[in-house]
Amino acid sequence: MTQKRGARAQALAPRLLLFAFISLFTLGLGLLALFDGIAMLGDAFAGTGGGDRNVVLVLGGLMIVGALVPFALWFVAGWALLVRRDRWEW
Repeated sequence: MTQKRGARAQALAPRLLLFAFISLFTLGLGLLALFDGIAMLGDAFAGTGGGDRNVVLVLGGLMIVGALVPFALWFVAGWALLVRRDRWEW
């Protein structure tokens, strides 16, 4: 039983490293987009967003919605690498 557990741990290590590498970029990109969208909405509500407040409101909202995409990709990558654990064969 311990040999099987050791083999499973060795197979999991590269997956965890890959997931950490993916997490660095996807979560960083998602947080950057989220904070940028919040800043745009804050500027629009404060009246310092420029001449056209509606455009800044729409762009801020789209930016926040777009920030959900990297988080969804991170979730799917984690599921595929850590939960599913099947080899994909063509």
